[in-house]
Amino acid sequence: MKGLSCDSGMLHMFSLEQAIDVLAAQGYQAIDISLEKGRPILPVPQAHMSPDADANTRRQVRKHAEQAGVTILALNATTNLIYNVPETRQANLKFVMGALELASDLDARYVVTGGGSKKFYGRESQYWEWLLAALRALLSRANQLGVTLAFEAAGPYGRFVHNLSRVKHLLSCEGLEALRVVFDPSHYRLRGDSVVKAYEALSRHIVHVHTKDAKGDPEDFEFPPLGEGEVDFDGLLGAIVADGYDGYISVEYEGFAWGYESDCRKVLADSKSFINRILASKQNL
Repeated sequence: MKGLSCDSGMLHMFSLEQAIDVLAAQGYQAIDISLEKGRPILPVPQAHMSPDADANTRRQVRKHAEQAGVTILALNATTNLIYNVPETRQANLKFVMGALELASDLDARYVVTGGGSKKFYGRESQYWEWLLAALRALLSRANQLGVTLAFEAAGPYGRFVHNLSRVKHLLSCEGLEALRVVFDPSHYRLRGDSVVKAYEALSRHIVHVHTKDAKGDPEDFEFPPLGEGEVDFDGLLGAIVADGYDGYISVEYEGFAWGYESDCRKVLADSKSFINRILASKQNL
């Protein structure tokens, strides 16, 4: 494992430069910068950057991260690529295209996106057609820019690609051979998948791992602090060690939306301790 990263959404009360400094002070090696404008939790975290950022802003952010010793690892650009209104769907595709351009300028390795949500019942074939067309276009541009497009499943109700079966189907589709996976165990847990079996089934496609706990089901759930939910992190991190995973593990914390700890520095310290304690126990076997 290369080190620890953190989704910047939990640091939404800071500017991006301040968030980078907080992570450096807490001993984190990388950052996943959130570009997401409408994350469905309250309070809604503000995006830390936009694909519309000008050249000077891009240079300043990259320089600040380099000076702080924090790698800009990923840009989180999850949106709805299957929205039923053509103009909105095209605007969402343009947003992820812009994220790829931004990632190239920031020397970020990955752009993370998802499939989005169905707005009407049925129409499975139409939704798949829209999603595959969008991902093929994005992969073509990502290849030109030298950026990796990574897909993240989402477990809450209504999300289109939400479990292991659907991710496996997606990866089997023609023209998506270069698509990679961000593995977030919380979403597989919500959908009843074994997180260990899901990781093992997808391991050759996984380039990045989120650590987020979960409990409940797709319609009634929480994302609590690590160790307070139902995700088998002991088994998952054991599988990661056994697999020889050589990427980063990222803390993605949204527990504040359910009334859990809101002091981000405490969350960062506790999460780091939780992950490192389990990793150490597995590496010493």
